[in-house]
Amino acid sequence: MSKSRILNGAEASRRHGVLAGTYAAAIMQADPLADAAVEALHPFHGRWWPMVLKALEEGIAAVPDAPPELAALIASLPPEPTPEDREKMERGAAAVARAGDSAGLVLQCASLIIDYWSPPAMKPLVLTGTMQQQTVHRLAQTGAWWIQLHRPGGLRAGQDGYKTTLHVRLIHALVRRMVRGSGAWDRAAWGEPINQADLFFQVVGFSKLMIDSLQRMGYRFTAEEKEGYYLFWRHTAALLGVEKALLPYIDEHECGRYWDLWMLTNPGPDADGIALAATTLEALAGVGNPSAPMRRFQLWMLRGATYWLLGWEIGQKLKIPWTQAGHLLPLVYKPAVRISEAFAKLRGVDRDQAVARAIAKLALGNAAVGVVPEGTHVVSAPDRLEALAKFKPAPPVP
Repeated sequence: MSKSRILNGAEASRRHGVLAGTYAAAIMQADPLADAAVEALHPFHGRWWPMVLKALEEGIAAVPDAPPELAALIASLPPEPTPEDREKMERGAAAVARAGDSAGLVLQCASLIIDYWSPPAMKPLVLTGTMQQQTVHRLAQTGAWWIQLHRPGGLRAGQDGYKTTLHVRLIHALVRRMVRGSGAWDRAAWGEPINQADLFFQVVGFSKLMIDSLQRMGYRFTAEEKEGYYLFWRHTAALLGVEKALLPYIDEHECGRYWDLWMLTNPGPDADGIALAATTLEALAGVGNPSAPMRRFQLWMLRGATYWLLGWEIGQKLKIPWTQAGHLLPLVYKPAVRISEAFAKLRGVDRDQAVARAIAKLALGNAAVGVVPEGTHVVSAPDRLEALAKFKPAPPVP
């Protein structure tokens, strides 16, 4: 167990019992199957992803030079859900996707910003230089993946959402390979890079934080829709490499407990997290190259939205400047959503059509910053894959 990154251990055990021990153990666990596959695929350099795609689409036998580690990874992928579960998942995903730009705002100001809270969880970004990439482009890549997943049938085997999720998993393994070989990774202090505990918290951000935030905005979800959305993320998490033992925790109650546990035991943001939160909001305010007054207004709104969705304590510790938009948004956003939803119901708007329009609008916004949510290159372009495969770690600092 990594003790140095866990604060308030006794209180965590008192509040959460077995879950606290599960979390502590998960910090020291990575994704052995994906790590082994990436190690075996490394000699193929930039050709490794086309090889994986062919194995996914035509079967492992269609790739004669596929290493056995890749075959083992593909054999371990979760089975297709039953038709009943598939229907629940589709309904849950559609209920969230219909929120469109509101869901995009949650991604930008909540689900991704909260990642900057934990310094150990962010260390892989720091050590690999990922933080120096264009911030908006990085966020748009995550948005493109989210869009692919939430399109009708997007999580079915063979669809872009499914394939890109596996792509994300393998990119995580490549990053682990890089940071482990850098000589700069302190496993005793930080646990494994992109470990099971940190990966699970990202799932909490995409599932519970998304639903809670949309409800705060005025959207209503039935119990069945929420159950379906957690089931949707349980299947996505399995594909991402979350261990089977953790998957049952992906429901409304357990994700709420995990959120409390995470906030209790993690040390809070450091200078890197604070800087990246500021850079992220400033970059988002500049999307589309608006006029200076409009950029300032958008930044004012984004900062306020972050306080509204994540709360005062998180906003303050990330040192995001407070704006009155944090008071204004709750007053105007929720009534506007409720009125819009009521009119849609009166007009008998077909939900599938509403989802399609919402997804199309989000995709257009992503395309505006150069990341089109089509195909499996949205997470890493071919040149980036080549660079990752050829990466040679710097020698350890004496």
